[in-house]
Amino acid sequence: MKMKEKVGYHHGDLESALIQEAKSLVAKYGVEKISLREIAANVGVSPSAAYHHFGDKEALLSAVARVAFEELGQQMQNAVTRYQGKSLTAARRRFRATGESYVKFARSNRNLFLLAFGPYCQNDNHPKEETLAWQLLVNSLNELDEWGYIDRKIRPYAEILAWSAIHGVSNLVLDELMPDDAVEPLLDAIELAIRAEK
Repeated sequence: MKMKEKVGYHHGDLESALIQEAKSLVAKYGVEKISLREIAANVGVSPSAAYHHFGDKEALLSAVARVAFEELGQQMQNAVTRYQGKSLTAARRRFRATGESYVKFARSNRNLFLLAFGPYCQNDNHPKEETLAWQLLVNSLNELDEWGYIDRKIRPYAEILAWSAIHGVSNLVLDELMPDDAVEPLLDAIELAIRAEK
């Protein structure tokens, strides 16, 4: 039996509705337990209407991965903007806030975090250099560099060092292989690794 599409959808609305429903289901159940047919039914449209916007489940999950990555960036930005002022102390707090909020997002949104860095999230969907999350990290390191806090030999590698370390600890925390309270010592270690000798 053909499903009747929900009244009230206009051009452009259905794509967003499908993404939001898929995001909700991924957050609750993970990637493997959802289908495009189920998502369409929950939104109130026929599967053919959903396929008009997304050719398959993988295409929809790629869109959800982009949204999850954007939300990670927004959470990081919210954390960073809590620390105002022009001082080395403020700059260090903003840098640490990027890492703390990264791990917090992973803990609070396990399935979306895994999706954002999984096979459905291809590099051509959002090159890291164009994402808010990456830019916040770059900005915080640039600010520390302006204060003379970062070793000039380390500066070219500081982003990848910080991102790799905090991403690794996030996954270890999710897998319960590292306690939550390991995050602060890790941030201390990153600062020591990049800090210029006095």
